[in-house]
Amino acid sequence: MGTMFRVVVYASDSIQAKTAVKKAFIRLDELNMILSDYREDSETNTLCRTAGSDQYVKVSEDLWNILQESVKATKYSDGYFDVTIGPLSQLWRRMKRQKQLPTNSQIAEAKQRVGIEKIVFDSKNQSIKLDEKGMRLDFGGIGKGYAEDKMMQILKENGINSALIEAGGNILVSDAPNDSPKGWEIIIKNMKYYLKNRGISTSGDVYQFVEIEGKKYAHILDPKTGIGYAEPHQISIIAKDGSSSDWLSTALYLMPAIDGQKLAKKLKAKVL
Repeated sequence: MGTMFRVVVYASDSIQAKTAVKKAFIRLDELNMILSDYREDSETNTLCRTAGSDQYVKVSEDLWNILQESVKATKYSDGYFDVTIGPLSQLWRRMKRQKQLPTNSQIAEAKQRVGIEKIVFDSKNQSIKLDEKGMRLDFGGIGKGYAEDKMMQILKENGINSALIEAGGNILVSDAPNDSPKGWEIIIKNMKYYLKNRGISTSGDVYQFVEIEGKKYAHILDPKTGIGYAEPHQISIIAKDGSSSDWLSTALYLMPAIDGQKLAKKLKAKVL
């Protein structure tokens, strides 16, 4: 998924810890083969190659579930979060390599292939149709959080109730360690928080950006404008799970501050 994953667990012995963590990483490998847009042989890219063919494709439970969750996230965020942003993501990656902004016509052309309404669901057969030729899905704003949730589920099934999973700006914690009953100690923006059974995500342009003619453009693309935010800032979210904190931090990074605060309150998330 283009980042590093780290797992910390508390267990009764090292054998239990190693066994559980190994199974969690096997689950991550499975999800990478489903959700990655970097791998041409992933399930996601295989589905995208059928875009515009009027063909329904039966998909795995994971791909089905994350797309369902992504549709809800798009509706909640008024379109500021959108996994169909893939064509714009490709433009950004090219812009980063070439150090050159895409033209207005290139952005307009890519935006024609973006839109959550272009995903058609067949619930009876757990099948998906992508309506527009050239559509590409990009789970960069939710995939890491979703993977953390599924890895944590594996850890719990293997007797690990106290764990921390970190994935490139995202953290998911379960029950508190025995030696820290208040919760896992997490430091965000020089402030200390004690958390348990929560997802924490940070979105910003501190590490991933491209600078063109003295101006920074973030890697987080606005589906409405087709380009990265040009004013440096950062936002962190504490939410009920990894998936929620992941997409919320992406959406709120782009949304007007007042609208973002309202959405966070509605979903019982905390903006830092």
